[in-house]
Amino acid sequence: MSWRVHGELKWALEVVRQLAVPPQASLDDVIALVARHIDRPVTVVPIEAPVANGALEEGPGGALWIRVPIGVPDSYHRHLVCRGLVRALYREAGARHGQIDYTHAIEREMEHAATALSARLCHTD
Repeated sequence: MSWRVHGELKWALEVVRQLAVPPQASLDDVIALVARHIDRPVTVVPIEAPVANGALEEGPGGALWIRVPIGVPDSYHRHLVCRGLVRALYREAGARHGQIDYTHAIEREMEHAATALSARLCHTD
């Protein structure tokens, strides 16, 4: 593992550690935890478009919407929601067209954080 990847992973794991996700937390628990952490409502919005990056949108009343496609497998849905939650923590909206550019360190770090956050959740699927 290169020093660059190691550093990105280290920062991503620290972001997740600072959230203090309780054992056996559900996805809904973590959504509420992030909403409290950023002091904004967070809502998962199912969409039919093939956007699959957990992109954020401004919703009414200052809410953040995490756009997630309908019909994806549960584990992928969970990861996309976690990616959106991490985007909210990092204040990085993400590209609306759904393409993630991993040439940018911040995108790689957010992917590490989303994976780590998803792994902390109580899985029912």
